[in-house]
Parts: sequence; C-alpha cells; structure tokens
Amino acid sequence: MNFFEDLVVELKEENLLESTVMESGRDASDEAPAVTSGLAEFDVEDEIAAPTESDVLEDAVLTESSGREDAVATESTGRKGSFGLSDVEPPEPARPEPPAAESADIQLQGNSETVEIRKPASEREFFIKRATSEISSLQMVEAVLSAVERERMKIVPRSYDDLEAKKALHVFLQLAGDVETERHKQAEFDLLRETEAWCSALAKRDREISVTNIRRYCENCKPMLSSQAMLALARFYRNLPYSESVRGKFDFIITRLFSRPTEDEMRLLLFTRDEMLGHIKTLYAEWSSIPLYSAEGEESNIALTSLSFEDLANEAEAAVNFDDLIRSDFFGRLRLFKESIAELFFAPSVTAAAIECNVRIGNKYVELIDRERRKTDAASVHDRFGEIDDQVVSEAAGRTLELVNLLRDRVAADEEPDVDEEAVDEIISPDVRHDHHTEETTEAESGARKSAGAAAKAIDAVRSVNKWFLVGAVVMIIASVGVFVWGNYFAEPKVSSTGVKTLSFQGTDLADVVKTAKLSGDTLYVVAQANLDQMSKEKQTEVLQKLYQAGNEKGWTIVNLMNSEGKTVGYITPNKVEILAPETK
Repeated sequence: MNFFEDLVVELKEENLLESTVMESGRDASDEAPAVTSGLAEFDVEDEIAAPTESDVLEDAVLTESSGREDAVATESTGRKGSFGLSDVEPPEPARPEPPAAESADIQLQGNSETVEIRKPASEREFFIKRATSEISSLQMVEAVLSAVERERMKIVPRSYDDLEAKKALHVFLQLAGDVETERHKQAEFDLLRETEAWCSALAKRDREISVTNIRRYCENCKPMLSSQAMLALARFYRNLPYSESVRGKFDFIITRLFSRPTEDEMRLLLFTRDEMLGHIKTLYAEWSSIPLYSAEGEESNIALTSLSFEDLANEAEAAVNFDDLIRSDFFGRLRLFKESIAELFFAPSVTAAAIECNVRIGNKYVELIDRERRKTDAASVHDRFGEIDDQVVSEAAGRTLELVNLLRDRVAADEEPDVDEEAVDEIISPDVRHDHHTEETTEAESGARKSAGAAAKAIDAVRSVNKWFLVGAVVMIIASVGVFVWGNYFAEPKVSSTGVKTLSFQGTDLADVVKTAKLSGDTLYVVAQANLDQMSKEKQTEVLQKLYQAGNEKGWTIVNLMNSEGKTVGYITPNKVEILAPETK
C-alpha cells in the first residue's frame, strides 16, 4: 500500500469519514477509469448520515493506552540562575538545530500508538494528504470540544454542520490527479473555504472554553485521548490567531504529548531536547504551520527565551523547601514570563525548552510538597499552603497541580488500599470536602461547603480559647494591619530580591504611554497603555527609541515593548529596531 491507501484505511477504521468518501479517495489515487466509478458511488444522502458524536469520540478520538517502559528520561544540565523577569545572561553560542525530518515514527504520551509522518512522494499525494488530514483533524477537534462542553460545562454542544465540507472533500479527491487544471484549482478553493469556515466556527466555540476545562477533560477522560486526537488539538491551537488562552491550551497539550506519567504523580520526558526540537519542526511542517513571529532578527530573542526557561527550571530544582518558591512568587513570575513572550512561545526551540521546563517544575512541586508532608503531616501542609492559587500553579507548569488532591493521593497511598476518601479528607483538613468527581458538583457548591465548615470551625475555636490569649491575638492582628498599611502606602519601595525592578515613568513624556515597566538584567519589559495600538508605526518606533535612550542612564540595552494585551509590538537592541506587523484578521 502507498501512503494514501494507509491513511484511507486508518480513517475508515476510525469512522472519521464516510465509506463513500473513502472509496472515492481511493479511486482517485488509481487510474482514470476508477475515478468514474468513485463518482458514481457518491451519494449525498450517505453524507448526511454522518457518524454520531459518540461514535467519533469513542472510535476515532479515544483509545486505550499502555505505559511505555522504555521511554527516554532526560536530565538538564543547564546554567545556574533564574530568569522569568530575573537576571539575564548573554545567550551561549547556539548549536546547530536538528532540521524537520522528511519522515518520522513517533510514540507520544508514553503509549504504544505510533504516529507515522511521511513526506508525500508526489504533488498529487501532497494535495490528497493535506485535504484528508485537515478534515479528519477538524472532526477530532469537534468531538473533543463537544465532549468538553457537555461534560465540563454542562451545555448542549452546538455541533457544526460539516456536510458541505465533506462534499467539497469528495469533489477535490476526484480531481486530485489533475493538479494543473482549473477544475482542480476551483475544487481546492472550495475545500479551503469550507475548512476555514469550519475552523472559524470551532475557534468561536473554543473561546468560551477555559484552559482549565480543556486541561481537566484531557487529563481525566477514560479511556485517554489518543495521540492522534491530541495532535489534532495541538495543530488546531498552533494555527489559530494568537491569544493567551490559545497559548495556554497549546502549552498544556504539547507538554502532555512529549511526556508520560510515572509513579508518585511525576512525569517523564520521552525525548531529549534536541529530539523534541526535531519532532516539533516535523509536526509544524506536517501541519503547514506558518511562523507567528518574525524569524529574521529573532535568533537572539529565541535563544535568550529558551535559556530563560532553563534558568527557571534550575531555580525551581535548586529550592530546598516549598517556602523558597512561595516567597519568590516563582509560579506567578513563570506565568508572567510565558505571557510576556507572546507568539515567540511557538518558535520550535522555545516550545521544546518550555516542555522540558514544565515537566521539571511540575516534578519539583510534587517532590517539595511530599517532603513537607513527611516532615510534618498532610493537615499541617494544608494549613500552611492551602491559600496557594492552584490555578496559577497549574497554568505555570502546564498540568493540573492541586494541593488538596495531591495530599489526598499521598495520604491514601500510605494508608490501607480501601481507605475511605472522606476519612482521608478529614486527615488533610476537617473543613475540606473536595469531590474527586468534579462533574457531579459545581464550584459554587464546593466553595459554600468549605466556607460553612471553616465558619463552624472558627466559632468552636473562639469559644475554647482563653480570653487573655484572645486579647493578645487581637493586638497582634491590629499590629500586623498597621505594618501592612505602612509597608504598602508609606514606606519606600524596595528592589525585589528576585532581581526584578519595577520602574516608573511618571513625570516624563512617556507617562501617558507606559502602563508598567520591569527591568531584568539589561532588558526592559514595557507593557504600554491601550493607546499604543492606535499609534502609527513611526510613532511606535519613536516610543521605542525614547525608551532605549532612557537606558543610557538606567543601564538597559534591550527594550521589549508590548501592548496592553501582552502582545509584543516591537523591540530594540544596540544593533536593530523593529516594529512587528499587527495581526491580520
């Protein structure tokens, strides 16, 4: 069998396209007489009888996976230090990067499912492959988004009517052998129009779905999503117009694809950094993905950003206890750094560095929490760190990391196998009642339950406390409030111990442009007011130059200018100034 025949068989087995389309596509790859037969077989009524959503989800998207025991573990030996708006070191000389492979057999997520990528042998095969893969990818994304809407958001999915797209695919496959004809060009245009309309409809639905809902569904669905389904999601988000939500979803999915779970809530990288980089380039080529950033002149920024992720991972792994990360607001800084680099995140070397960083940081989080639990107990750990924003931690690490669930799993592992979950919750904290099956309870109900338990606990505690001790506690609270007010409103601001300086441009001619400004090493990161987007390219260049000139006295030599939404507008170095073209819609 040739590549297309293999692909057709796979799609037919997974019910991603109707049999009539499959047969037509197979006929199109043969000699001309067979094409006539394929056209005769096509029936619009058959196209209307598309597979049900559940069929697609169960047969095409979900597949049982087994662990891959021989996955390759990687240990990073990068430079010591910290970044993520921290100290910056000049990038080391870049090593030659592995190119995109013309063919690859990749096993992702740690399972035995092999993803085969082959360079088309001819122009005709290229067109056929691109068309069928685009349709099958959109069908898988449709199935996943519908499942998230139904199971996580409790709404009825608004499924897209894909009949016209399938009809356009059928016509295109019949003409795939006549690449130079006007009929082929028209069929290609019609198919492109239908797929773009489908993709736009999916993107509109996706905007209503949070990163958290995507992440929790993909992590908890049974059986787990197949590698092909996850790749379809990665392709979808990679090629959407940039937004922070799109980047966050891509960050989670691509990290999950290139790692696998191990014992004790840890994850293991499946490839070395260079191997990941080569695979990512190959996938981008397979997806026909265009750069979302200016490749020319960005080499230094890309190298610096990649090294910054390594610095962040090194900083986390150097932490002796969990307090070290909390005091330095590590997870908040990591999330801010990811937001600040915007489209640059999708550069293959940056993506590979981010994947490795996510896995190392997530593992360190689990290790430090377990260390704290063993030193004291689960209840004490929950009391000390229960106020941590799990959402910030999860977004920073590209996986769900919830303190209560982690402590529960750890306690349950130490107890008898049949230990009651509610009893474990009592061990962690008497006022914690976290439902493992979040689909059956709303967040509001969970919050109300926690609040009621906390209130009852507080009342009982007050009744039992010695009155003189209570008086002393009130005095200490008043003193603490006084210190807080003085520190925030009257004391002189201090330079952050993490190496980041917050600068003010009040009183200068840039005051009406600069919203926030942070200095890290020799790089100034500026988030501008909303009026920056209304300025001409010449005016934006002038703002950049003024910010750069101010560095003659303050000590920075690089300026990264972002708009109010966090998207990079332009940058200036000693050798170059560039304003990036605005995103077209």
